[in-house]
Amino acid sequence: MAKFLEFVFQFPPVHGVFDTGFGIVYVFGELHENEIEDILAHETLHYALLRVAGKKASLKLDRIYTHIVSD
Repeated sequence: MAKFLEFVFQFPPVHGVFDTGFGIVYVFGELHENEIEDILAHETLHYALLRVAGKKASLKLDRIYTHIVSD
């Protein structure tokens, strides 16, 4: 498990985010600054949950968000 979290911004503008599982989050593309802030907060929360509660809890974060948005 990663001991620190690193963000890598990649261009050209192909949107997406990818966490390698090693504490490196790749942010692809030209995003609006609010989108980037949301991505950074979301992936940092994933990392914190992973460190504190484990992989299963961290992965459930995406399902919680999907459930809230769909209601």
